[in-house]
Amino acid sequence: MSPAGPPRPNENTSLGEYPYVVLRLRCHVCERWRDCRVAILSWEFHPEERVGEMLRLFRRRCPWDPSNPARKPQKYGMRCGAYLPDLNSGRPPDLPPSMTGLTLIEGGKPDMLPTEPAPIERRRRVGDADV
Repeated sequence: MSPAGPPRPNENTSLGEYPYVVLRLRCHVCERWRDCRVAILSWEFHPEERVGEMLRLFRRRCPWDPSNPARKPQKYGMRCGAYLPDLNSGRPPDLPPSMTGLTLIEGGKPDMLPTEPAPIERRRRVGDADV
C-alpha cells in the first residue's frame, strides 16, 4: 500500500481487483441508479470482468443509449449520462460515517443569517400629494 492510499479504480479495473464492496452506477439524464455488491457481480459474471463492462450493461437499458441500434444518431440529441461516481471520488462509498472524522466547514458566526427581521422600509408613491 503506497502512502497515498490504494490505487483509484478505473473502467479497466476487474471486479476481483475493485477495492470497494459496493459498485455504484448512476445516470445524469434519466435519474436511474443502481448499487451492486461486487461479490455478487463477480459470482454472477466473472471476477475478471471489467467495471467498464458493468457500466455498458447498465447503459444498455437506458432509453438514451447511443449504442442502441433502434436509435438514429442525432447531432444534438440526448445521450445517456451513465457514470461510476466512485471512480473520481477520493472517499470509498462503503466507509462508515464514524470513520470519516470531523469536517471543517468554512465560515462562522458572521456568515449566519440574522436572527431579527430587518426593519420594513416604507416606500412613497411618485406623485403623492405631499407638496
